[in-house]
Amino acid sequence: MQIKTGKIKKTFIFINSILLIIIILFTPLACHVCNRGYYENLYENNGVFSVLNKNDVMDATEKIFKFFKYELEPKTLDYSIKIRYSDESSNDNNSNISDNNTVAAAASFRPDEISHLSDVRKLLLKIFILYFVSIILFVVITFLLVEKNIKNFFRNLGIIFTISSSFMLLFIIALYFLGQNFPSLFENFHTLFFPQGNYAFSPGSLIITLFPYGFFYDFFARLIVCSSLLSIVLLASGIIGINLPKIKKNSN
Repeated sequence: MQIKTGKIKKTFIFINSILLIIIILFTPLACHVCNRGYYENLYENNGVFSVLNKNDVMDATEKIFKFFKYELEPKTLDYSIKIRYSDESSNDNNSNISDNNTVAAAASFRPDEISHLSDVRKLLLKIFILYFVSIILFVVITFLLVEKNIKNFFRNLGIIFTISSSFMLLFIIALYFLGQNFPSLFENFHTLFFPQGNYAFSPGSLIITLFPYGFFYDFFARLIVCSSLLSIVLLASGIIGINLPKIKKNSN
C-alpha cells in the first residue's frame, strides 16, 4: 500500500517518531521489571541478603512478579509472603541461610505496603498497555510507509529513527543531570504518579528493607544506560537510512 500525498507521509513519519520514543523509553523497563537474575544482583549489591534470608527474598520476589502480572491478588500477597531475617554474624558471604542460622522473627507486608504495590501494579499495567499498543501501531504505520522505491522507504524509516533517537538522547541527558539529585527526582516521580501519597514508609518496614534507596538508583541507572545504547544504535541506523541513496550512488 503506497502513500500518495507527501502530507500524509509526513503525518505518518511524525506519529511513528512519537511511537518509537515510547518504545525506546519503555523497552528497558519491559526487559528488567520482572527479571529475576537482575533483581538478585541488585539485592546483593545493596546488602539486602545481609538483612533478609536470601531464599525467602527470592521466593517473595517471584510472588511480587506474579502480583504485577495479575496472577496473584493483594490478599494472597499479604499472607503468602513471610521473609525471615538473616543471622548477620553467619552471613559474611551473602550465602543461603539455613534454618539454624536464621532468627525466628519474620517480616511480612503491612496493608499500606500492599496498597502501594497495588498502585505500582496499576501504573505498570498502564505503561505496558501504552508500550504494546505503540509497538503494534508502529508496525502498522511502518507497513503503510512501504513504497515501490525501497530507497525512499529506508529514507523515511531513517528520518523516524533519527528524530526519535535524537529526542531520546536529549531527554536522557536531561535525566542524567536530574539524576545527580536522585532523592529529589525520586520524590517528584512518586508525587506525580502516586498523588494519593501512600509511598512513605518507616526505615524498618519490609518494603524499604527489600527495596532500599540504592536498589532504585541502580535500577534507574540501568534503564538510562539501556535507553542510551538503544538510541545510539537507532541514531546510527537512521543516519545510514537517510544517506542510503548517496551511499548507493557513490558505490556505483
